[in-house]
Amino acid sequence: MDKFLITGASSGIGRAVAIRLASRGAKLTLSGRSETKLAEVATACTGAASIESIASDLTVPHAAESLVAKANESMGGIDCVIHCAGIGLIKPAADTTDAEFSKIVNTNLRGTFLIAQSACKVMAAQKHGLFITLPGILGKAVMKNAAAYIASKFGVTGLIKALAQEYQRSGIRFCLFFLGGVDSPFWDEINMAVQRDKMIPVSTAADLILQAIDAPPHLVLAEVVLQPESHQLV
Repeated sequence: MDKFLITGASSGIGRAVAIRLASRGAKLTLSGRSETKLAEVATACTGAASIESIASDLTVPHAAESLVAKANESMGGIDCVIHCAGIGLIKPAADTTDAEFSKIVNTNLRGTFLIAQSACKVMAAQKHGLFITLPGILGKAVMKNAAAYIASKFGVTGLIKALAQEYQRSGIRFCLFFLGGVDSPFWDEINMAVQRDKMIPVSTAADLILQAIDAPPHLVLAEVVLQPESHQLV
């Protein structure tokens, strides 16, 4: 594999994975909402065979389709999509507004659907591909005060498992990462008391994603669960 499309590449896990893949000489297409942050990541991606940064909001009509088409054209194919884009919301259900619920489902679930829909068409035509996304542990387990976020992430889990069935004989593999709290910029805007020094380091999460990428092509690392020992959910 040497042709990668990474969404949510401007910070956190997406950024860390991009830098690691660049050091291997990969071809990269990086996407995020901030042109400035993407430019900073591109500068840090030394060693990449090629790199293109595309500022994009995947919830805008046809944005995901356009992003995949540009990545496919510029790299001459897409071996792997690493979909890290998403937003968070920790708030009691009683206090969550309709607008907040709609925004988080639109971004996390609909955004995943749109990028996966377009990417799978490309990878199915190639007869190979790997789609990795990160629903997080709240795409598998529940906790209080996060109903809207959990709804969006459980939806992602169901969506990807359904796609795995639909594309079972297409050569596309799907991998879900159910990571507990990762010490990333995700938490900068979350109003919740957390011990960030007890969380999963971004570097550890990125290393796990590379293990999925490096798995032999006839094997599927379908689900990965990793949680901080201090805060396990079941």
